[in-house]
Amino acid sequence: MPNRLELRMILRRRLSDTGTNPLWEEDFLNDAITEAVRRYSTPVPRQAVAAIPVMAGDRELAMPESVNAMRVVHVFDDRGVPWRRWEGSTDPPLSPTGYAEIPAIWRAWATAIILGTPAPRTGLWRIEHYANRADPLDDVTDLDVSPGDDDLVLALAFATALHRRAVAEGKRYNGRSGVHPLTVAARTAQADADRLLWHRFRHVRAGSLNNALG
Repeated sequence: MPNRLELRMILRRRLSDTGTNPLWEEDFLNDAITEAVRRYSTPVPRQAVAAIPVMAGDRELAMPESVNAMRVVHVFDDRGVPWRRWEGSTDPPLSPTGYAEIPAIWRAWATAIILGTPAPRTGLWRIEHYANRADPLDDVTDLDVSPGDDDLVLALAFATALHRRAVAEGKRYNGRSGVHPLTVAARTAQADADRLLWHRFRHVRAGSLNNALG
Protein backbone atom coordinates (compact mmCIF):
# COMPACT_ATOMS: atom_id res chain seq x y z
CA MET A 1 0.00 0.00 0.00
CA PRO A 2 1.24 3.54 -0.62
CA ASN A 3 1.82 5.91 2.26
CA ARG A 4 0.54 9.46 2.47
CA LEU A 5 3.71 10.94 0.98
CA GLU A 6 3.55 8.68 -2.07
CA LEU A 7 -0.13 9.38 -2.64
CA ARG A 8 0.45 13.11 -2.21
CA MET A 9 3.17 13.05 -4.87
CA ILE A 10 0.85 11.24 -7.29
CA LEU A 11 -1.91 13.69 -6.45
CA ARG A 12 0.38 16.63 -7.26
CA ARG A 13 1.17 15.11 -10.64
CA ARG A 14 -2.56 14.68 -11.28
CA LEU A 15 -3.01 18.36 -10.39
CA SER A 16 -0.05 19.38 -12.60
CA ASP A 17 1.55 20.95 -9.53
CA THR A 18 5.11 19.57 -9.52
CA GLY A 19 7.02 22.86 -9.83
CA THR A 20 9.46 24.31 -7.31
CA ASN A 21 6.75 26.63 -5.97
CA PRO A 22 3.66 24.42 -5.65
CA LEU A 23 0.24 26.03 -5.67
CA TRP A 24 -1.40 23.37 -3.50
CA GLU A 25 -0.29 23.49 0.14
CA GLU A 26 0.90 20.26 1.72
CA ASP A 27 -1.59 20.49 4.60
CA PHE A 28 -4.40 21.10 2.09
CA LEU A 29 -3.55 17.92 0.18
CA ASN A 30 -3.09 15.95 3.41
CA ASP A 31 -6.60 16.97 4.47
CA ALA A 32 -7.94 15.92 1.06
CA ILE A 33 -6.27 12.51 1.41
CA THR A 34 -7.71 12.06 4.92
CA GLU A 35 -11.19 12.94 3.67
CA ALA A 36 -10.75 10.51 0.77
CA VAL A 37 -9.87 7.66 3.14
CA ARG A 38 -12.93 8.45 5.26
CA ARG A 39 -15.23 8.55 2.24
CA TYR A 40 -13.71 5.30 0.98
CA SER A 41 -14.22 3.73 4.42
CA THR A 42 -17.99 4.17 4.27
CA PRO A 43 -18.69 1.78 1.35
CA VAL A 44 -15.48 -0.24 1.84
CA PRO A 45 -14.97 -0.70 5.60
CA ARG A 46 -12.05 -2.66 6.96
CA GLN A 47 -12.78 -6.27 7.94
CA ALA A 48 -11.60 -6.71 11.52
CA VAL A 49 -11.58 -9.38 14.23
CA ALA A 50 -11.87 -8.94 18.00
CA ALA A 51 -11.37 -11.50 20.76
CA ILE A 52 -14.02 -10.98 23.47
CA PRO A 53 -13.74 -12.66 26.90
CA VAL A 54 -17.04 -14.33 27.76
CA MET A 55 -18.03 -15.85 31.09
CA ALA A 56 -20.24 -18.90 31.37
CA GLY A 57 -23.85 -17.75 31.73
CA ASP A 58 -23.37 -14.38 30.03
CA ARG A 59 -26.35 -13.18 28.01
CA GLU A 60 -25.15 -9.71 26.99
CA LEU A 61 -21.68 -9.32 25.54
CA ALA A 62 -20.50 -5.73 25.87
CA MET A 63 -18.43 -4.71 22.87
CA PRO A 64 -15.19 -2.73 23.32
CA GLU A 65 -14.96 0.80 21.93
CA SER A 66 -13.20 -0.52 18.83
CA VAL A 67 -16.25 -2.64 17.89
CA ASN A 68 -19.56 -1.20 16.75
CA ALA A 69 -22.13 -3.81 17.73
CA MET A 70 -24.37 -2.78 14.83
CA ARG A 71 -21.55 -3.65 12.40
CA VAL A 72 -20.83 -7.15 13.75
CA VAL A 73 -21.08 -9.73 10.97
CA HIS A 74 -20.18 -13.11 12.50
CA VAL A 75 -19.98 -14.46 16.04
CA PHE A 76 -18.04 -17.63 16.95
CA ASP A 77 -17.89 -19.11 20.44
CA ASP A 78 -14.74 -20.36 22.19
CA ARG A 79 -14.89 -23.65 20.24
CA GLY A 80 -15.27 -21.96 16.88
CA VAL A 81 -18.96 -22.77 16.59
CA PRO A 82 -20.80 -20.04 14.63
CA TRP A 83 -23.86 -18.50 16.25
CA ARG A 84 -26.57 -17.50 13.80
CA ARG A 85 -27.74 -13.90 13.65
CA TRP A 86 -31.41 -13.13 14.37
CA GLU A 87 -32.70 -11.72 11.09
CA GLY A 88 -35.67 -9.79 12.43
CA SER A 89 -38.29 -12.11 10.96
CA THR A 90 -41.79 -12.60 12.37
CA ASP A 91 -40.26 -14.24 15.44
CA PRO A 92 -39.91 -11.91 18.45
CA PRO A 93 -36.43 -10.53 19.16
CA LEU A 94 -34.19 -12.22 21.66
CA SER A 95 -34.67 -11.18 25.27
CA PRO A 96 -31.73 -10.79 27.66
CA THR A 97 -33.63 -12.95 30.17
CA GLY A 98 -35.66 -15.33 27.97
CA TYR A 99 -34.63 -18.25 25.80
CA ALA A 100 -34.74 -18.59 22.05
CA GLU A 101 -36.13 -21.67 20.35
CA ILE A 102 -32.83 -21.91 18.47
CA PRO A 103 -30.20 -21.42 21.21
CA ALA A 104 -27.15 -20.51 19.12
CA ILE A 105 -28.49 -17.18 17.94
CA TRP A 106 -27.63 -13.53 18.61
CA ARG A 107 -28.69 -9.98 17.85
CA ALA A 108 -27.06 -6.57 18.23
CA TRP A 109 -28.52 -3.81 20.36
CA ALA A 110 -26.86 -0.54 21.34
CA THR A 111 -23.29 -1.48 22.28
CA ALA A 112 -23.85 -5.15 23.09
CA ILE A 113 -24.49 -8.55 21.55
CA ILE A 114 -27.49 -10.32 23.08
CA LEU A 115 -27.38 -14.12 23.03
CA GLY A 116 -30.42 -16.34 22.60
CA THR A 117 -29.23 -18.55 25.44
CA PRO A 118 -26.53 -18.12 28.11
CA ALA A 119 -22.94 -18.70 27.04
CA PRO A 120 -22.21 -22.37 27.76
CA ARG A 121 -18.59 -21.89 28.86
CA THR A 122 -16.00 -19.33 29.83
CA GLY A 123 -13.61 -18.48 27.03
CA LEU A 124 -12.64 -16.12 24.23
CA TRP A 125 -15.17 -15.55 21.47
CA ARG A 126 -14.27 -14.41 17.97
CA ILE A 127 -16.19 -11.36 16.73
CA GLU A 128 -15.85 -10.51 13.03
CA HIS A 129 -16.95 -6.96 12.29
CA TYR A 130 -16.61 -3.99 9.98
CA ALA A 131 -14.43 -1.12 11.20
CA ASN A 132 -13.62 2.36 10.00
CA ARG A 133 -10.38 2.83 8.12
CA ALA A 134 -7.58 4.51 10.08
CA ASP A 135 -6.90 8.16 9.28
CA PRO A 136 -3.42 8.75 7.82
CA LEU A 137 -1.43 10.50 10.55
CA ASP A 138 2.07 10.58 9.05
CA ASP A 139 3.96 10.21 5.77
CA VAL A 140 5.58 6.82 6.43
CA THR A 141 2.74 4.52 7.53
CA ASP A 142 0.96 2.65 4.75
CA LEU A 143 -2.56 3.88 4.10
CA ASP A 144 -5.37 1.71 5.45
CA VAL A 145 -6.57 0.73 1.98
CA SER A 146 -7.41 -2.68 0.52
CA PRO A 147 -5.07 -4.07 -2.17
CA GLY A 148 -5.94 -2.72 -5.59
CA ASP A 149 -7.95 0.25 -4.30
CA ASP A 150 -5.15 2.84 -4.51
CA ASP A 151 -6.60 4.34 -7.67
CA LEU A 152 -10.02 4.67 -6.03
CA VAL A 153 -8.65 6.58 -3.02
CA LEU A 154 -6.55 8.74 -5.36
CA ALA A 155 -9.64 9.59 -7.40
CA LEU A 156 -11.54 10.52 -4.23
CA ALA A 157 -8.65 12.69 -3.02
CA PHE A 158 -8.43 14.39 -6.42
CA ALA A 159 -12.16 15.13 -6.42
CA THR A 160 -12.05 16.35 -2.81
CA ALA A 161 -9.13 18.70 -3.46
CA LEU A 162 -10.78 20.19 -6.54
CA HIS A 163 -14.13 20.60 -4.78
CA ARG A 164 -12.64 22.39 -1.78
CA ARG A 165 -10.57 24.70 -3.95
CA ALA A 166 -13.60 25.38 -6.15
CA VAL A 167 -15.63 26.42 -3.10
CA ALA A 168 -12.89 28.81 -1.99
CA GLU A 169 -12.33 30.26 -5.46
CA GLY A 170 -16.04 30.45 -6.22
CA LYS A 171 -16.54 33.07 -3.53
CA ARG A 172 -14.38 35.43 -5.58
CA TYR A 173 -15.46 34.30 -9.03
CA ASN A 174 -16.77 36.98 -11.38
CA GLY A 175 -16.62 35.09 -14.67
CA ARG A 176 -19.28 35.17 -17.34
CA SER A 177 -20.27 31.58 -16.75
CA GLY A 178 -22.35 30.88 -13.70
CA VAL A 179 -20.17 27.88 -12.82
CA HIS A 180 -16.52 28.17 -11.83
CA PRO A 181 -14.21 26.06 -14.06
CA LEU A 182 -12.85 24.31 -10.97
CA THR A 183 -16.40 23.29 -10.06
CA VAL A 184 -16.78 21.64 -13.45
CA ALA A 185 -13.45 19.86 -12.97
CA ALA A 186 -14.48 18.73 -9.48
CA ARG A 187 -17.75 17.28 -10.77
CA THR A 188 -15.90 15.40 -13.49
CA ALA A 189 -13.40 14.06 -10.97
CA GLN A 190 -16.21 12.92 -8.67
CA ALA A 191 -17.92 11.16 -11.58
CA ASP A 192 -14.65 9.32 -12.28
CA ALA A 193 -14.40 8.28 -8.63
CA ASP A 194 -18.02 7.07 -8.64
CA ARG A 195 -17.31 5.04 -11.77
CA LEU A 196 -14.29 3.35 -10.17
CA LEU A 197 -16.35 2.55 -7.08
CA TRP A 198 -19.14 1.07 -9.20
CA HIS A 199 -16.67 -1.12 -11.10
CA ARG A 200 -15.13 -2.29 -7.84
CA PHE A 201 -18.45 -3.48 -6.43
CA ARG A 202 -19.50 -5.01 -9.73
CA HIS A 203 -16.30 -7.08 -9.65
CA VAL A 204 -16.95 -8.12 -6.04
CA ARG A 205 -20.54 -9.17 -6.78
CA ALA A 206 -19.47 -11.10 -9.89
CA GLY A 207 -16.76 -12.91 -7.95
CA SER A 208 -19.18 -13.83 -5.17
CA LEU A 209 -21.69 -15.17 -7.71
CA ASN A 210 -19.05 -17.24 -9.49
CA ASN A 211 -17.91 -18.73 -6.19
CA ALA A 212 -21.49 -19.63 -5.33
CA LEU A 213 -22.07 -21.26 -8.71
CA GLY A 214 -18.75 -23.07 -8.57
